[in-house]
Amino acid sequence: MEVIYRRTSKGNEEIDKRTYKLDHEHRFVLIMVDGKASTHNIISRSSEQWNPEQCLLELETNGFIENIDTKADTASDIGGLKKSLIITIQKYLPEKNTKMINKILNAEMTKASIEKAIDSGCMFIKLTVSEEIAQKLKVELHNIVNNSSEF
Repeated sequence: MEVIYRRTSKGNEEIDKRTYKLDHEHRFVLIMVDGKASTHNIISRSSEQWNPEQCLLELETNGFIENIDTKADTASDIGGLKKSLIITIQKYLPEKNTKMINKILNAEMTKASIEKAIDSGCMFIKLTVSEEIAQKLKVELHNIVNNSSEF
């Protein structure tokens, strides 16, 4: 089902005043959110290198946009578990988190698949960012999974 998003007051404030200093990719996707364009339309008009699906998810998670039909099944309505994992990843890795987030988004909704995505993502973080951050992130993400009621 296609979803239509609209900007929240926070999103409009970012457009008008650049209060939150979004990067170019997020700002471009935010500008395209007009309460009329479907997610498919926004994604098709965006460059793939900007990862518009992830931008939409992050804009929604951070309160810049909202789904007009809150009952709709959306790509970004990924369930509480994956949303919690992504928010935690963003906390530890405010930048350079795309690969890790994509691993979580693409994981099947099984405990084994999500744990595999966490382990794989943390190995990548260990090699590219920091062993310490990777270890802390891995522990916290596994705790979230182990305490989840979604399985």
